[in-house]
Amino acid sequence: MDLDGRFDGAVHAYPLRVQYEDTDAGGIVYHAQYLAFAERGRSAWLRCLGVDQTALLAGAGKGFVVRHIEIDFMQPARLGAVLEVASRLIRLGGASLKLQQDVKNIEDGLILARLFVEIGFVDLAGASVPRACRLPAEITSQLSAVLAPMPALSSW
Repeated sequence: MDLDGRFDGAVHAYPLRVQYEDTDAGGIVYHAQYLAFAERGRSAWLRCLGVDQTALLAGAGKGFVVRHIEIDFMQPARLGAVLEVASRLIRLGGASLKLQQDVKNIEDGLILARLFVEIGFVDLAGASVPRACRLPAEITSQLSAVLAPMPALSSW
């Protein structure tokens, strides 16, 4: 569905417009909103790959959780700007994955923020604390199709 963006090779592009609620009184995007933009991009990325997070949670009691995020803020975004969250899978493990996400201004092409996100796959059913578990083979196959290793631009 167009609402979820599109793949261009291994990169998923999720468009969005900066809304009033995303900004401060001066029309600048709050720093925490970049995390929300990236989360929307990751959810859309999974939907475009055919991974149904709602069914996983309801049926198997399993899901994806963010384990670590590193973010670099490079440029501010402003009210009304048209942005794109570009998500690229850079590592796939048995129970985890790592993405690079760039939040870009579509109008001028500038990268506004770059995130490295480490995600674990966990069993949320029955235990008081979520426990890591292996990704199902079907999901591993879907993710492998867009794995695009690249040199790390980060210290971790």
